[in-house]
Amino acid sequence: MLYRISHILLLAFLSVLSHAQLTPEEAVLQMQKGINLGNTLEPPLEGGWNNPTAQEYYFDLYRDAGFNCVRIPVRWDEHTRDVAPYSIDESWLQRVEEIIDWGLERGLFIVVNAHHDDWIKQAYENAGNRARFDSIWSQISIRFRNKSEKLLFEILNEPYGLTRDQNDEMHGRILSIIRKTNPTRIVIFQGHNWGGSDELKTMAIPDDDYIIGSFHSYDPYTFGLLGEGTWGSAADINVLNYKFAGVKTWSDQNHIPVFLGEFGSLKSCDYNSRMKHYRTYVELSQKNGFACCAWDDGGDFRIMEREARKWNEVKDILVHTTAYAPKNLNLKILQDTLIQLYWSNVAADQDTIFIERSITNGEYARIDTLPGDSATYCDSVPVRQAYNHYRVIARLNSGTDLYSQPVRIMMPAYEPRIRTPYLGEPALIPGTVEAEDYDAGGEGFTYHDSDPLNLTGDYRPGEGVDIYSRPGGGYHIGNALPGEWYEYSVHVENEGFYKADFQLAAIEGGGKFTVTVGDIESGTLSALASGSWLTTGVASDTFNLAAGEQIMRFTVISQPIFNIDRFVFTPLSPQSGIRTNRDLSLTVYLDRNHNIVVDIPDETRVHRIDLYSMTGSLLYSGLVEHAGHRIPAGRMPPGLYILKAVTLDSRCTLKIILP
Repeated sequence: MLYRISHILLLAFLSVLSHAQLTPEEAVLQMQKGINLGNTLEPPLEGGWNNPTAQEYYFDLYRDAGFNCVRIPVRWDEHTRDVAPYSIDESWLQRVEEIIDWGLERGLFIVVNAHHDDWIKQAYENAGNRARFDSIWSQISIRFRNKSEKLLFEILNEPYGLTRDQNDEMHGRILSIIRKTNPTRIVIFQGHNWGGSDELKTMAIPDDDYIIGSFHSYDPYTFGLLGEGTWGSAADINVLNYKFAGVKTWSDQNHIPVFLGEFGSLKSCDYNSRMKHYRTYVELSQKNGFACCAWDDGGDFRIMEREARKWNEVKDILVHTTAYAPKNLNLKILQDTLIQLYWSNVAADQDTIFIERSITNGEYARIDTLPGDSATYCDSVPVRQAYNHYRVIARLNSGTDLYSQPVRIMMPAYEPRIRTPYLGEPALIPGTVEAEDYDAGGEGFTYHDSDPLNLTGDYRPGEGVDIYSRPGGGYHIGNALPGEWYEYSVHVENEGFYKADFQLAAIEGGGKFTVTVGDIESGTLSALASGSWLTTGVASDTFNLAAGEQIMRFTVISQPIFNIDRFVFTPLSPQSGIRTNRDLSLTVYLDRNHNIVVDIPDETRVHRIDLYSMTGSLLYSGLVEHAGHRIPAGRMPPGLYILKAVTLDSRCTLKIILP
């Protein structure tokens, strides 16, 4: 008998251990991803505002999407008698209980509160009002005292109208009522006014072991609640980060975990700003250890499409955002036909990048798969006259998928662009081409700049190229980054060889660039160190140009950064590029592609051509198969060379000059 009693006691002890009381810290850790069932139980009659009555399938959608907490705002006064004992309608209690049970049965945390009960806020000094509110919470506590510990009570939503002292007193009194029947039920408290972070930090903290502090934030007000302007700059994020850091300090000092009960931004807000706004709130909540619960009212803050049983794009931000997900996703239209995506990778163990696209709020479809270190992508088949939405998903080696926030851009109908010389007429060669006078036509068509803003606005302020004024007059292009380019309409007066001097200013030399004129391309050239952003040095090359109008492109290849001032083209003497050998009747010249061409009459029987430097080094040797034998000379510096033509019975040597 003693053994049996001991055995029963041991089992009871183990049962207690396996069902230990949930602490507030554990609760906040487990209810990280939350959403509100707003504008549903707050109207005078359920379904009286913009939503239908609540449905059980909502909670399947919540659970399956990945949420683990649902906040259920409830208005009590429309269902409570005005005279003592202030009874709540039994049918209303049953309905609220039914909805609570839908969530608890699916393992979700449920927060139930007093919401839109403005009567207690507007006349708190009325003793009858206080007694009525006390009775409401007494009845709630008794009704739900045996529910799962995953049901949390929140005393009063946004106590606007109460003074700080009144709010402190009200929370202490209601908490003591709850504790009579729910001694360890977790209770959420909130500061006065609109329940912001500053009010939370200054309120009196109830003396209780089972409490969580809460605040709401739609900051900045002009964006989140008025829908004005854009949001997402480094300064914007720093302001929000400062707010969260202040609450985190308060939480650590007082050992009170934190619940961000409402946040969001209007659907009318700038789309890309709004997506970044949601992501930042989730990321900062995770960073500071807060549980967060987005406001979903089925209207201006809609996230679940309730009757359609679908979600909009905000859901994926709420359930998939982490600090390691791809960030800073931006879009740009290139050449009127492409949409370029570029982003920053954070995680070091990315195996694969997926690119997904939807069209004007349609379903996302995967359009490409990239290596894990990819940070840019061009969509060559965007849909015109529609918003193209994109997101980047990084799959880690572990198989986990990390989502960027979605970003969208309107792809306009195709309108052929018109290129025009900026000064009205093509620049003349020979002559000077000013770098800032690239052709008019637009980004991706006549120039490409990585940043859409002209940082100085000194010249052509409506375009993205950073153009700086020079002391004493004139301009130059600054902040030229690798991959950027500028095009110029030029008119070459006469076919022939031209020396091109590219005047560049650089504190540190070594920045690389290339230049093409028509189909003639330079080698890779380097900017020289001039010791100043204003004083220029010269990098030179030689071009054999055809006569007539053509396009010149200057392309930045690599840093260090240099400023671009002007390009000066000077004609070279015609004989520097042509040599004739009268004994074998060989004619040697440079073609437009910078090849040395040796014209060989059939009767000379030349079978091999050799090219030497003036120091005697053999640079090229090739068998002759055609009358116009070509030697690639694009990488050979200007200077004097020795060309040797070998026949069956003789050698012919002549000097040639490469300009």
